[in-house]
Amino acid sequence: MVSILFGSFLILLVLGVPIAFAIGLGSLIPIVSQGNIPLTLIVSRMFGGIDSFPLMAIPFFVLTGTLAGACRLTNRIADLASFMVGRMRAGLAHVNIVASMLFGGVTGSAVADAAATGSVMIPGMKSQGYPADYSAAVTAASSVIGSIIPPSTLMIIFGFLTGVSTGRLFLGGLIPGILVGLTLMLVAHVQAIRLGIGKDADAEPRTWARFRAVALDSGPALIIPLIILGGIVGGIFTPTEAGVVAVVTIILLGTFVYGGFSWTELKRAFLSAGYTTAMVMMILAVSTIFSNLLTRARFQSDLIELLQAVTPTPELQMLLIIAALLFLTLFIDATAVLIMFAAPLAAVAEGLGYDPVHAGIVFVVACLIGGVTPPVGTLLFIASGIARESIGRVSKAILPFVLGLIAVNILILLVPQIVLFLPNLLF
Repeated sequence: MVSILFGSFLILLVLGVPIAFAIGLGSLIPIVSQGNIPLTLIVSRMFGGIDSFPLMAIPFFVLTGTLAGACRLTNRIADLASFMVGRMRAGLAHVNIVASMLFGGVTGSAVADAAATGSVMIPGMKSQGYPADYSAAVTAASSVIGSIIPPSTLMIIFGFLTGVSTGRLFLGGLIPGILVGLTLMLVAHVQAIRLGIGKDADAEPRTWARFRAVALDSGPALIIPLIILGGIVGGIFTPTEAGVVAVVTIILLGTFVYGGFSWTELKRAFLSAGYTTAMVMMILAVSTIFSNLLTRARFQSDLIELLQAVTPTPELQMLLIIAALLFLTLFIDATAVLIMFAAPLAAVAEGLGYDPVHAGIVFVVACLIGGVTPPVGTLLFIASGIARESIGRVSKAILPFVLGLIAVNILILLVPQIVLFLPNLLF
């Protein structure tokens, strides 16, 4: 069954069938060919795959991101990031990365991060003489942080599919997200020296007056991640309720602090959030069928036996899984890969003795790296489009950043306390 399942899916993908339909039709073919699986499985699994209270957090966090863009919060966060790191070599590149870290704490979406931060930072970097491919590469790589630093829509999905606590996943992603940001800043600095760019830093002095100005302008929005994490860890509300609180907070801030929303901006924000949510939910619905068929075919057991035949070392077996995820995300959207394989891989990791929160963060980061790798890297396409630069040039420029992301993921795998320190401390 597994060969028919994967074969059908890959053929449909090569033929250009949209990812959700490729997963759904690819799952239907083995069901029909086997003849012993009831067709009602399709309806029950698709409905059950999205009929969940925790998943209701996704549209709220996505809407928070689109509303943040509508009230031009990205510009204010960029000003704060500029005050913090703008005077460094290649200052605008560092501002780009730090802005992604701050914005990711509000939206929880790498795609929202790439679109919002890129629209502000890439034109600014180009106007200051930074090459378009370098600017796009920094933006695409740093937007990965948006789904690592809590909140994170991908961690919500992983938690739902595997039964792992979303709150623990959120906390587990905080230190890795900061570590990713620092690593990307190091890579950006080294690349700037190698390319001879970014010599002119922000000349505006860092005075208390300037700090007060940027803090008062952007500070109110930064209470959103504190409310989310504090509420979840303190048991005040669930992740879904945290999403509602985030939406209400950004609406209040946008209306009373940041000058209000126009009806056009609100309409665009709600429609954009609706489109993104519909896409995620459709992929999630059909992917639950795909995952169920893998379970029926004992895919987890076969994968464990295959890994043990290659190497008896659990760390090397997990590295092989990471390599497989990186390969799959070259051709399949990162979100789809995570949804399809979250449950089977979580079972495999548990069998290898890994903490489910630790394994979840490792898998999420591995899938996110696929968002910046060609030929289907969504984040890469967004940044290239904003920079008006060819995918080929940006793909070449982003290679050092991808290597940095892979190195961090391996470090997270080998040092579990990077992930587990905060969840174990606060839960």
